[in-house]
Amino acid sequence: MRIYFDKQIFSHLFKGEKESYVKLLDKILISKQNHIYCYSHAHLEDLKNDKTEIKYEELKFIEKIVDDNYLQYDSIKKETLYYLAKPIDAFKDLENSEENLEINLSNIFDEIDYSILDSGQIQQIEFAKKIIQELKFDFNFIQLQNVPEEISSTLKKILPIDSEPMNLFDLSQKFMDTNKLMEEDKNVYKGLRNISDKYLNNGKFTVEYDNIDFNNEMKNSILQKTFIDFVNSNLNPNGDKEVTRYDFFNSAYFSLDLLGISKEPTKSVKYRNVLNDGLHSFYGAYCDIVVSDDNGFLKKTKALYRLLNIETKVLHIDEFINTFTFTIDGVEKDFNNFLSLLLHDLENAIIINTKKSIKYNRITIELKPTHNYLGHFNRIDQMIEDNISYIYLYKKIINYSSYDFYREIEIIVNNCYRLFGLDFNGQEKFSWEIDKKELEINEWSGRFWDKGEFTLLLDINVGTNKIGLLLTKK
Repeated sequence: MRIYFDKQIFSHLFKGEKESYVKLLDKILISKQNHIYCYSHAHLEDLKNDKTEIKYEELKFIEKIVDDNYLQYDSIKKETLYYLAKPIDAFKDLENSEENLEINLSNIFDEIDYSILDSGQIQQIEFAKKIIQELKFDFNFIQLQNVPEEISSTLKKILPIDSEPMNLFDLSQKFMDTNKLMEEDKNVYKGLRNISDKYLNNGKFTVEYDNIDFNNEMKNSILQKTFIDFVNSNLNPNGDKEVTRYDFFNSAYFSLDLLGISKEPTKSVKYRNVLNDGLHSFYGAYCDIVVSDDNGFLKKTKALYRLLNIETKVLHIDEFINTFTFTIDGVEKDFNNFLSLLLHDLENAIIINTKKSIKYNRITIELKPTHNYLGHFNRIDQMIEDNISYIYLYKKIINYSSYDFYREIEIIVNNCYRLFGLDFNGQEKFSWEIDKKELEINEWSGRFWDKGEFTLLLDINVGTNKIGLLLTKK
């Protein structure tokens, strides 16, 4: 399983103030031979707020659990990628990048070296500079004389009302300052949330664990649109750009709180915390299990996952401790035992689907087995093509992940070696020098065994780009 703890769980394990967390840590460290524990950019953002040196000790501690399994969104490629990066190294990279983010928009053109530009380029820059400086935005059209004080006082803090018209540079700087203000003064975000909750929702649309009809019910509100349409229209009001999964999910999470559909308690709510919790929820959708002890986070995450058809399990830490199977050793003792379990599932497993190929003389039966083979595969395709029997083992879960981690492949390869021994080419356990290099260039040779009535091929499926095990009956 690929497991994601939010920041608070790592902190509990780090402090070890409760016996339950001390015991849990022991189980986690032992279970790393079977499971993958991940961290993300959201954890680094949380720790960035810690002004003490303790955060560096906590980062070293987190590494004991997650190794170097790091998830981060790439804003250039517009996708979430998996990196082999230790927490302390990733955090130092974040700190170094933060040092270079102090931007003064008003003098941004002053940094340009005109000596390396030709006359045409200089003319274009001067024209752009003139347009941006002369184009003015005036928010004084917003009349607040007859508006309740709770609305006017909040809007004056957020929007440049009662100020001179601003050019684009000044307006951008204002919004950057407003974002910083909401981070530093929790009353500003509370005021904004209270307005939207009272005048747009008024407690009518809320999230319960077993009821997420708020999506369609929002049509009956003053918004006159579903929750999903509301989020999309905020991100893409003109309908002329692509809304990324990252932007949509985080905006949706934030909107659940802002609109009062699933809001944090007023006393404890903080703007930055809501944003970071949304990031944790987003990165958790790339894993099999998300664990937290924050009921507000759990409720919003469960609601969004169900709304977006994400099958990742969302567990409270107590539920995780009491129900999760940390060790899976001994389920398959050797090849004969593996084969016996497999043949039993071929006869008795739940049939999910049966399909006949249009192109080939092939019938495929999709089965849900009783356990995960090699600690990973939770689906079996039984195929008969031209009187030859094929059995294909793979993993199927509907979430945001479309790739396997290197360390997941390592676990599978090593489990195969434990059960099947040396492969046909004399290869054994996963080699970080050979296997990882081949995986990086999409030329992994995988593993091949010739065992009695069957041949077995472990490789990356070209169609799904995920690892699978093919058994062919001779």
